[in-house]
Amino acid sequence: MQKHYKAIVIGSGQGGNPMAKRLAEAGWSTCLIEQRWVGGTCVNDGCTATKTMIASAQAASLT
Repeated sequence: MQKHYKAIVIGSGQGGNPMAKRLAEAGWSTCLIEQRWVGGTCVNDGCTATKTMIASAQAASLT
């Protein structure tokens, strides 16, 4: 069965999640596509704060 959507949002990053939510709340049939984790690269492992946290955790695990 083929599904039809009024909007398809590619990427669940800082813009994708709010966009998909607002479209759905406005009554649009909406599909959100994300290759990896919801939140996108920035939230999960791309932003400086996240990279610092990951590096700190890796360093702490070595001691």
